[in-house]
Amino acid sequence: MTISPIRVALIDDHRLVLDSLAHQIRAAGMEVVCTATTAEDGLKQMVDGRPDVILLDVELPGRGSFDLASEIRSLFKSAKLLFLTGFSSDVLIDQALRLRASGYLMKFEPINVLLESIRAVAQGEIRFSREIEDRVTFDTVNKRYVLHTAHPLSDLTFRQLEVLRHLAKGESVKEVARLMQLSQKSIDSHKYRIMHKLGIHDRVELARFAFREGLLLP
Repeated sequence: MTISPIRVALIDDHRLVLDSLAHQIRAAGMEVVCTATTAEDGLKQMVDGRPDVILLDVELPGRGSFDLASEIRSLFKSAKLLFLTGFSSDVLIDQALRLRASGYLMKFEPINVLLESIRAVAQGEIRFSREIEDRVTFDTVNKRYVLHTAHPLSDLTFRQLEVLRHLAKGESVKEVARLMQLSQKSIDSHKYRIMHKLGIHDRVELARFAFREGLLLP
């Protein structure tokens, strides 16, 4: 009986990273069905590729990684999400855990650790880098991993967090609408709900809060 190779989708905004990872993953006997630098591109390629494991960074242009991951969850129910990134703030880890991601790895991990992790999550296992593992715990009631300490932004939806990230960068409602491919009315509505939930009614304070909580990446 022939066993089909693990199908992997790669989404990262750095083409050099994508090409390097694709080469290593193919050399390890797996199949790369997607290499994309944006959320939109990734979705298009995945429809045909039907990946088993989706490897993505937490920082993507446009819609953003977690907004994409939320849609992936509904479109490809059997696919495993594995985040590979250089950023480890609690708000990012919390979003990955809320999506029931199969792993969260830092980019300083050796390639053999990454390859072994891809194989493991394809079989239903969970993989974290050590520094992430030390900050999470398994919730036996809800049967999922959570942060040791609840994060103040955990009440926001993935889309609201993405809108907040853009607004905190100083982008206008019109610019955010264009980047996220939503209407200005929708962004305005999200903005109102975000400020209401956080009890913040000033754009400058909103930006400070987002930076302080690790939502804005360098």
